Amino acid sequence: YYSGMWLHENPIRVPPHKDVEISEMRIKCFKRYFPDSDERRVVNTEYAKFSGCLESLGESDSICDRGVMEPVVWWLAHGSSAPTLQSLAVKLLNQPCASSCSERN
Repeated sequence: YYSGMWLHENPIRVPPHKDVEISEMRIKCFKRYFPDSDERRVVNTEYAKFSGCLESLGESDSICDRGVMEPVVWWLAHGSSAPTLQSLAVKLLNQPCASSCSERN
């Protein structure tokens, strides 16, 4: 997610869950992806557990692995206590990134 070292590299940086612009965009995306308010509440709770390192997401292995594992592998290994967010993260992180479509155009 982010490391203490990353935060201290620049005194202006704040954790992503405390950044107003990032939080507004996350909320906007969650509203679009989860139009049902009950489901969105579940996702918001799971996100709070993730960003606050709560429950199993706060275990030492989970926190230490955040900086060394590939993100999709981390979510598969440690994200079971946030199943909706885990599913979303795996879908997004498994998307191939390539510029071939735009290069053809």
